[in-house]
Amino acid sequence: MPYIKSDDDRREKLRNGEPALNAGELNYQIFYYMKHTWQYSGINIDYANIIIDFIEQFLGDKPNYQRWNDVSGVMIRCAKEIKRRLDIDLEKEFIFILEKYDEEIGIYEDKKIIENKDVE
Repeated sequence: MPYIKSDDDRREKLRNGEPALNAGELNYQIFYYMKHTWQYSGINIDYANIIIDFIEQFLGDKPNYQRWNDVSGVMIRCAKEIKRRLDIDLEKEFIFILEKYDEEIGIYEDKKIIENKDVE
């Protein structure tokens, strides 16, 4: 679990919805949100939409392979840390959120195959 230093203003900015600048900040933002809002009634559309908003802000207007890869890693590691520290199992829900991007990633990958040639 990455930690954002408490002696600067990044924690406050992330808590107030400023976009994460890197994978560590996105992990912090999602973990913080779930830690302080979870109601133990299962993940619902409101939780999912807020997490998706965090992801969309992080991806930006022109997502690339590295950003999608970062999001995948963040969602898996964050779910595991939530389970370890808060005893809340969200792995299936977080994977479901990730699957929202499968088609978009596939289109991006196909474009890059055309641009750069496929793996030999």
